Amino acid sequence: MTATVNIVIKSLYACAHQCGFCHVLHVPRNISYMPTAQVKETFDRIEEMFEGRRVELEMSGGEFTQRKDAVELIEYLRTKRIWWSSLVLDTMGVYLADSGLARALGALFDKANVSIHACDPAMHTAISGSATHFEDLEQGLGNIFRFFPAVFTNTSINRLNYHRLADIAAFILRTREASRQAPLYCLYYLPVHREYGAANKENRFRIHGEDNTDWLPPAADLPRVRSQFERARFLLARRSAPAVLRDFNLPACIQHAISGTFPENAFGLPNFMVDCYFTDFAHPISERHTLEDVYPSRFRRTKTGECGNCAAAEVCPGMPEGWLARGYEAKRLDESEYEAALPIQVLNQTLFGLFHDAVRTRRLLQGLQLDWAGVAASFFDALCGEVSSIGDARSRISRLPVAERASVLALQLRRMANPDCPALAGLIEEELGRFAGVACCP
Repeated sequence: MTATVNIVIKSLYACAHQCGFCHVLHVPRNISYMPTAQVKETFDRIEEMFEGRRVELEMSGGEFTQRKDAVELIEYLRTKRIWWSSLVLDTMGVYLADSGLARALGALFDKANVSIHACDPAMHTAISGSATHFEDLEQGLGNIFRFFPAVFTNTSINRLNYHRLADIAAFILRTREASRQAPLYCLYYLPVHREYGAANKENRFRIHGEDNTDWLPPAADLPRVRSQFERARFLLARRSAPAVLRDFNLPACIQHAISGTFPENAFGLPNFMVDCYFTDFAHPISERHTLEDVYPSRFRRTKTGECGNCAAAEVCPGMPEGWLARGYEAKRLDESEYEAALPIQVLNQTLFGLFHDAVRTRRLLQGLQLDWAGVAASFFDALCGEVSSIGDARSRISRLPVAERASVLALQLRRMANPDCPALAGLIEEELGRFAGVACCP
């Protein structure tokens, strides 16, 4: 088994919004546009390189739904001989107020990632820096819930909205009211700290050295951010919608301060920045840049004295220097809490790495009645064996490929008495079998 290929395609940078934390804000948007034929040629090249491989592909930008050929392009993409994990539309939602466009694209995509940073017209105008209408966003999001198989919302926790995260969650749920069966996952992130390296096709138009620190919530208000996040998570959970703080190389202590959870990077496990390929013009898929290559997020980081004895010190990326200048402080993690969280994190990451798509993973697992904490503990012990420290266990596990970890998990499940344990083992073995004989990525 080899990993799923994650591809992000930016066929244009045009967008009616000017969100200050957007990583393509300063691109000259009117000239950065791939012609229809060039986009189709890029799809052809992806098919040549990855036929038979499992692929997750995001149509991003800029705003893809501004393209007049949007439906034509995805209809063409769907003819490609590609084993789809999922085909994803990244969108700010406004143009999908057009029900016809939403219906056509919803029939072609597996899910939509929708940027929702506001809950009222004034906040929408302030954050988007645009003349688009909040009412169109509301209508567009409603259409997305009606016509797309699954919906993920993405919300930047920033200085203009951090005190109203619960209101934003309530807005999302209200818009979903007529389509309650639509799977919903609500993702949150702090403005992503990024530095920009040597110019290449993807980032040559960026203002080098720029970051997003101006958009951070005030450091002194992190307790309020946590309170709002907890309220949002409670509201969403009542409607079976998970709320997740995303790991864009976020310092482990900051993620914990907001969500009470630890990021994948705190356990030495791969995150979104290191396993997703970024594509742009002139068949750049051949260049094989990861997002971390294009938008480096680990530069200008510091590990302060507080980091010295932290349980995650060896793997956490540290605090961005700009964040420290704005009053953010590193704090040691509670070691016992960290150690208790590691087994379930390894189990979750292994299952997601195997099945890859969150919607599919949830559908496969939701009927199983398991003692998940017990399964995680048994699995963890089988992976790490006799080790002298949590650091040694973490190091050993992080070196194991997902397929190897999944095989160990299936074996452990076969040994357990609960009748649902062999059922999960069968799902894992079936998925591993799907990869048998698949060639490695070129």
